Amino acid sequence: MKLLKDPDATLEPLKGKTVAVLGYGNQGRAQSLNLRDSGVHVIVGNRDDAYKQQAVVDGFQPLSIRQAAEAGDFLLILTSDESQPAIWGEEIAPGVRAGKTLVWASGYNVGFGLIPLSPEVDVVMVAPRMTGNMVRILYEHGKGALAQFAVHQDASGHARERVLALCKGIGLTRGGVFESSFREEAELDLFAEQVIWAGLTAWFVECFDIGVAHGFSPELMVMELYASGEASEILGSMARNGFFKQMTHHSTTSQYGTLSREPELITEEMRQRAREILRKDIKGGAFVKEWSQEQASGSARLEALRRQVLAHPMSLAEDNVIRAIQSAHALDTRK
Repeated sequence: MKLLKDPDATLEPLKGKTVAVLGYGNQGRAQSLNLRDSGVHVIVGNRDDAYKQQAVVDGFQPLSIRQAAEAGDFLLILTSDESQPAIWGEEIAPGVRAGKTLVWASGYNVGFGLIPLSPEVDVVMVAPRMTGNMVRILYEHGKGALAQFAVHQDASGHARERVLALCKGIGLTRGGVFESSFREEAELDLFAEQVIWAGLTAWFVECFDIGVAHGFSPELMVMELYASGEASEILGSMARNGFFKQMTHHSTTSQYGTLSREPELITEEMRQRAREILRKDIKGGAFVKEWSQEQASGSARLEALRRQVLAHPMSLAEDNVIRAIQSAHALDTRK
């Protein structure tokens, strides 16, 4: 993986141009502020909601999404993935004209062909591997988040220079950007959500149930699993030092227990199920079809799944634990 840094990009393609940020949510706010601070002319398009009010507080004069799409040379399409196909025809497509550059932060809609694209525009992706909040914080500290970028359609012959200019303006080339594709970014995101995090979530819940069934208190199980912050510290150490190398910070008892038992906990049935999800649901497109149908029906199953997990004993037990930890932290800050 080759990382491109600040010397590999220039802001020149953005000079004299208007960048329209469509959607002032998590990524929209961060990217708008970073680009503006980099000397780029930025306008914001958003519906009339709390995000629009935040844009006003931040010194922008928000337009409707359609007005901003019509006025911008670069259209940063940062509304939610699920909203884009619904609003595309009336609010974004009227502003799509030859010579413009359409920019996504997610490969989902373009990668899976859910958005109709004019052949006369550049289609690129700038996908920070970090939340918008951290994209902004890192920029303010002179640093940058890692990010993927992609050129899906190069109508102008200059799409690569344009997307790298955006990466530089957002501050991402400070951290490093690497080339990918819309489909790869989307598939990898879905794999993380449906295999990595789904498996981790299921295993945490299973461990909670096993522990409580064998006499551990629900609160102590919540503390051990995640509420103490130890798990997040271990993940941070993995990112800084390496997945297995961080084990040197743990006792030899911990190292031996983890390394000797780990191979026994993954079954062949689990491996096959993970492969099936990747092959059929993600790469085969079954999930995209299922999720589109779920949205069209009002997301009733999603709401039922949310209610189910929030009613789980682990979710109920964590309330007292989190309140106690927050209260202790508040006392520490007052000392």
